[in-house]
Amino acid sequence: MSRENERIERFYLGEMPLIKKLVEQMGWKEIFSRHLKAHGNERVPPVDALMMLLYNITGGRQPLYELGEWVWRLDPKVYGYQSRWKRDSINDDRFGRALDKLYWADRATMMTEIVVGMVKMHQLNLEQMHNDSTTVKAYGKISGTTRTGLKLTRGYSKDHRPDLKQLLYALTVSSDGAVPVHYKTYAGNTTDDTTHIETWNTLTGIIGHPSFLYVADCKVCTDKQLSHIVSRGGRVITIIPETWQETKIFKDEIKNKKKIRKIIWRRKIPGKEELNHQFEYFSSYQGQYRTAKRGYPYCWIYSSEKKKRDRENRITALKHTEKDLAGICGRLNTGKLKTPEAILDQVNQILKARGTERFFHVKIDPVQEKYSVQAGPGRPGSETRFKTIIKEIYALSSTRRQKELQEELKVDGIFPLLMTDPGLTAKEALVAYKYQPRLEKRFNLLKSILNVAPLLFKKIERVEAIMFLFFLALMIQALIERKVRMNMKAQKIKSLPLYPEHRLLFHPTTAKIFDRFEGVSYYHIKQGDKVVKTLRDELSDIHREILEVFDMSENEYWLKNHA
Repeated sequence: MSRENERIERFYLGEMPLIKKLVEQMGWKEIFSRHLKAHGNERVPPVDALMMLLYNITGGRQPLYELGEWVWRLDPKVYGYQSRWKRDSINDDRFGRALDKLYWADRATMMTEIVVGMVKMHQLNLEQMHNDSTTVKAYGKISGTTRTGLKLTRGYSKDHRPDLKQLLYALTVSSDGAVPVHYKTYAGNTTDDTTHIETWNTLTGIIGHPSFLYVADCKVCTDKQLSHIVSRGGRVITIIPETWQETKIFKDEIKNKKKIRKIIWRRKIPGKEELNHQFEYFSSYQGQYRTAKRGYPYCWIYSSEKKKRDRENRITALKHTEKDLAGICGRLNTGKLKTPEAILDQVNQILKARGTERFFHVKIDPVQEKYSVQAGPGRPGSETRFKTIIKEIYALSSTRRQKELQEELKVDGIFPLLMTDPGLTAKEALVAYKYQPRLEKRFNLLKSILNVAPLLFKKIERVEAIMFLFFLALMIQALIERKVRMNMKAQKIKSLPLYPEHRLLFHPTTAKIFDRFEGVSYYHIKQGDKVVKTLRDELSDIHREILEVFDMSENEYWLKNHA
């Protein structure tokens, strides 16, 4: 057979079969099809375009203008076709118009169907829910307001970019694998302490009863939100803010007199589980504590690791404060720092920004500066008269308040934990609250792996629509991670060699699993339009081990059942 006219055609698979299996099991394409009607004259149905966009986001987002090339190099069986789409039929405009249709669809009903089906299929435990929010920044001018009130505005930026407009992204996950169950986008200047009532009401509808445990940060600690939830049979666990009088009273008591505490929990330090001798200890202070308003029960917790962090953070803040004050000293008596009032105002700004107002004595001393100048015009000579000028300038000095610093050491590592259910013990409430960092991991995944920011659209409606797809992508990542970890535990597999150089990973993440499948493809050797031979990359032992704990056969991975 002549090989002169042979050419090779590559079909990329990578992590796509894993995503495809999960999406097909939950019937998401069918749900999308019920809510997004096709016109019949479209070269690429909007549902198919949205599925491709979802797969792309889940695997690591590319810009819309690169999606056409990305889709074209995929195995067409990934998106349910036997042959590739034409290159000119998949472009950023097609994906944009698909997002427009998703925006006008009933996404609230779609999300309820998807979440309820997912919970039933994966037997997800919803008795403990965790809520928090983050901000997503945007570049360029994206004006307008959606029908749900979403708009990009400036506000408190959790990305430390106050110069950029943003939206607020609230997310709720279950304590069973940190799987996302609900999300909502708000205008960028929305504060966290106004979102919890709406979120809790929605979760009650999804779960079917109000008695689940709702865990959130201290922003839920407002009388309006707590009373709404508790009066309807809800239960809340949160941290009491530093601004509440209960916090100040207890810390003042601790500074003056020691209180008895009892160890209630010991755990390996997160991130250092492989080091058997590294433990964090939690103690609860003895006594019954209730809030001054409405009498909610709470307890005071001491953490050995938090004590170290508090001390280190304070030392760092003190050093930064002294450096900032030294910087002011070099600019005194110039520009806007010529009066005691202006100097003191600048000092107070520094102390407030660093949170060290209580730890410094600051003194501004007037100093007289004398110098002589010639009394009249002309060149100076033996008869020239001089006059003395006295000018008042200012010197800044600061010292640490050693007494306050010593007292602060006594309250390092303590925090008040509020639980509206009096039937919960301090340990039960603490264990529930300490799951909250798993939600922060989801935000890290959203921003660093799924690349949600920056938003680069021109229409605010498309921003709202794609945030729905980001929620689904988070759900896929969480479900894959949960399934793999559960099967590893059932099969007594402690770790997988997912790190470079086959180093062991004790808690596999979906991102690391996807990394191992990067580049896996199969190839057609063709003469003209005829396929004369098919080749494929060889799966390694780690590939097979991952597929086994994901309950996926090699035939399923190579999409042979879809041929």
